Amino acid sequence: MKRNVGVDVIVRSRKAYLPTLYFNERHHLHFAMDPVLVVDLVFEDLVKAIRRKKEEGNPLIEAPENPGEFQRWLKKIKSTSPEAKAAGFKSWRSFAKKARLYGISFLEDKIIVTMSGPSKGGRLVADPKKTREFPPDAPLEEVVRVIWEDICSTPELWEEEAP
Repeated sequence: MKRNVGVDVIVRSRKAYLPTLYFNERHHLHFAMDPVLVVDLVFEDLVKAIRRKKEEGNPLIEAPENPGEFQRWLKKIKSTSPEAKAAGFKSWRSFAKKARLYGISFLEDKIIVTMSGPSKGGRLVADPKKTREFPPDAPLEEVVRVIWEDICSTPELWEEEAP
């Protein structure tokens, strides 16, 4: 059985940030970590970057089994933001203010695209009304097109802003 693959795309200031999503099988959790692929907001470049991250897959990551150690480990992992760091920001909250998160889940029976709305208290939360599903064999360009349309309809993603 082929493993499912998740790809995250965080868009801000005319750039797309695609972290490496590591996967912990025991807890069924994804963790965004380095390396982060950064591309300019050009449709073809975005498609290539997403294809590359999909092909790389989600490397496995081990987590402590002891609940107390796991909580400390999780807190440490969540305290870092490779995307904000790649953009030159010191904190996730300031990076997320004018960002959007697009998630793509390549599953056995379908492809699911989630899209966030504006940041709420530093969190980019998926807007269920924007979720789209595709058949598993849908062309990647078709999948990325719905993300691209959302990006193009969000003026603040095109504003240039220094950290």
